[in-house]
Amino acid sequence: MTTAVRPWLRAPAPVPGARARLLCFPCAGSGSMMYHPWRPLLPADLELWQVQPPGREDRTSEPPLTHVSQMVDALLPELRPLLDKPVLFFGHSMGALLAYTLTLRLREEGLPLPRHLFLSARPAPQRGHRGPTRHILDDAALLDVLRELGGTPEAAFSVPGLVESLLPLVRADFTVSETYRHTPVPPLDVPVSVFGGLADRLVPTEALEDWRECTRDRFSLRLFPGGHFYLHDALDQIVQVIADAHAATGSRQSAGSVR
Repeated sequence: MTTAVRPWLRAPAPVPGARARLLCFPCAGSGSMMYHPWRPLLPADLELWQVQPPGREDRTSEPPLTHVSQMVDALLPELRPLLDKPVLFFGHSMGALLAYTLTLRLREEGLPLPRHLFLSARPAPQRGHRGPTRHILDDAALLDVLRELGGTPEAAFSVPGLVESLLPLVRADFTVSETYRHTPVPPLDVPVSVFGGLADRLVPTEALEDWRECTRDRFSLRLFPGGHFYLHDALDQIVQVIADAHAATGSRQSAGSVR
């Protein structure tokens, strides 16, 4: 019996007249639902698309992938039809790695690049993995890591079997992040905005600053109070940065068409 493969890309509220699309990539252990609160905050002409890798939410029957290249290979065919409009990418932690790697693949294949990369809580790729090797930990130690990261509600740990059922996905996603090996490539011609938490012990400020080397275009770094999951409290500010970049891109396009 073959397991049905569900789509990688979801638009919770299609916007027929959208001027651009925002693709959001989840962090380790999470799925598309982490971006559900974004829709009502976004500009009316920016259509939200959520990336849903296998192994999570409605794709739990599919085995999770363990290498970023596998994710890009599977995601790219679904993305191609969406490139008829400008796209912007946002990725948090593992999602930032996926967004960046997918952008490199688009460049390799001569496809339209995102108009802007928004990358959160992820060290620059050329730094390599310098933290603890979490994907080889036993289940008890992995549960301790989830508590320390703070992205899982504390109440979830008291529900019998709930968090434990997520451990294979978390382990696979940590494998994606920790076994990634960067190959030197020319910088992108794409604006890059990086976000991070001031108290994020996994991703120090200098690791975020190093993303500057990955673009020849504009670069910005914004830090917010909080740890690795600072974005829960900084959502309004982050969405505003995205909205401002989206509006500025539209203004430049209009000015170019007038000329």
